[in-house]
Formats: sequence, C-alpha cells, structure tokens
Amino acid sequence: MFISSEDAAPKFEEKTLVLTSVSVGNVGQLSADLLISTLSMKRIGYIHHESILPMVGNDPFASVDATTCKIVTSCEVYESMLQKLVVIQQRAPFIKGKRPCFRNWLVQWIKENKFKMVVILTSTHAHERIDVQLQGSQFRYIASSQIEEQFGDVFKNLHHWNMLERRTKFPAPSPIDQPVGEVKELYLPGGGIAKSLFEDLCDAGVPTAMLLMFCAEGDNVQEAITLTDQLNTWLKLVDFHKKTLDNTLMAEPSLNDWKIPLSWKLFFGSRVDQTLFH
Repeated sequence: MFISSEDAAPKFEEKTLVLTSVSVGNVGQLSADLLISTLSMKRIGYIHHESILPMVGNDPFASVDATTCKIVTSCEVYESMLQKLVVIQQRAPFIKGKRPCFRNWLVQWIKENKFKMVVILTSTHAHERIDVQLQGSQFRYIASSQIEEQFGDVFKNLHHWNMLERRTKFPAPSPIDQPVGEVKELYLPGGGIAKSLFEDLCDAGVPTAMLLMFCAEGDNVQEAITLTDQLNTWLKLVDFHKKTLDNTLMAEPSLNDWKIPLSWKLFFGSRVDQTLFH
C-alpha cells in the first residue's frame, strides 16, 4: 500500500509517474536519483508491500552540512509540484515469486490515482544485443499506442531516439532463416519487471513509455546520465541552456549540470581509515 507522509493525501491526477525497475546496473535507480536531486523533489510517502524486501538506510539526498539524517525505506515516492512529476524510487529487490503480486497492485493503484501517463526507466544486458544494436546510441524506447499517437512525431525529431528492436529469440535468426509469420516480441533480459509491467499497463489502457539503456554491471553513471538526459529532452523537466556573454543561448546543455547526490560518493564503499596502519 501507499502510505502518505503528508497531512492530506496527495492528488496525482494529470501528473506523470516515473517508475524505476530494479535491473542490470541499477541504471533506472541512478536516473531517478538525478531527477530527485536536481528537481529537489519532496518525499511525500512510501510504498509498503509484501513483495519488496524491507530495507532502511540514511538519506541519500542529504546535504554536506546536514546535522540530522532522515531515514529512507525500500520503496519511496517523491513529487515535484512544479513539473507535475511523481517518482517511485525502489531501493530493494523483490522477494522470489512475488513480482506478479506487486505488478497487479501497482497497476491498480496507478489507475485509481488517474496518472496522466507512466514512464518506466530500466536497462538490459549489453551482451545480448543483436548486430544492429552494437553501434551507435545505446538508448532505446518503447511506447504504448496512446503515447505513440500523442508523441510519435516528437520522438522522430529527437536525437538518438530509436525504438527497441523486437525479436523472436536469442540469438536472433538470420533473415533467411526467419520463419514466415513468426511474431517478434519485446526482449529485455536483465530488465526486471519492466517488460511485464509495461505490458500490464498497456492492457489496462494506461499511456506508458519505457526508456532503457544497454549496459553491463559496473560503474553505470554515464548510462544513468544519458538515460536521464533523454527523458529530459522529451519531457523538458529542466532547462539546462545557459546564456553566453552576448546573451545568446548555448546550443547544448552540459551533462554535468545534473545535481549528483552526495550518496554517489559511496558507490564502491568508503576508503579504509588510513590511521589503522599508523
């Protein structure tokens, strides 16, 4: 269930919901971190569900000079009133066999709250790419019929916006061996619940888009920045354009303009206290 931390229950009607899928490299979670930090999004509650492993930790968005520390849990909800944006940040994996239960609840909750549309952020294994995916941008998107109808022309004009190639199996058969009439499907190995959730939302009539990156486990900061930048290119959440001395706009925003959360300094653990060896 969703538990509000506000005195009055928040209203989500006509707002965009961004969901993170626990996937390879946690690119979706890193992207959500950038959104929450840069937009100074407010924590408005959390999701308590039997499907997600319980977790508690320190506030990943605390400032350097913070004197108090807020506690965060395994699945929290943030909101930006200005951008009409809601982000669900999931920090813990699912309990084995419980994913369908969570998807069913989540789809119903989304419908009940009448979100304008849903955007799923995820990633998929780079080592299972087909030939056409080996070069060029490693960003892909998938969209429901409602999103395509509304934004199809916009997507065509966005740089590096390529729809995820559908396939029959891995390795993909050659065009000569391709069975006639065989249906190609979405293939997202390592993508967590992203594929099944996308299909569930489409079946429920919810306008849904999925943005993803091909990646491998490791340091996926650059993939997260690219994913967030592409989302921003579409939804225009942050205006990164800066004026030059002659008062003209710079052509391209800098990727470094995203506000990096303080918690990112601990990706690979903290350094050993050197005084131990003195």
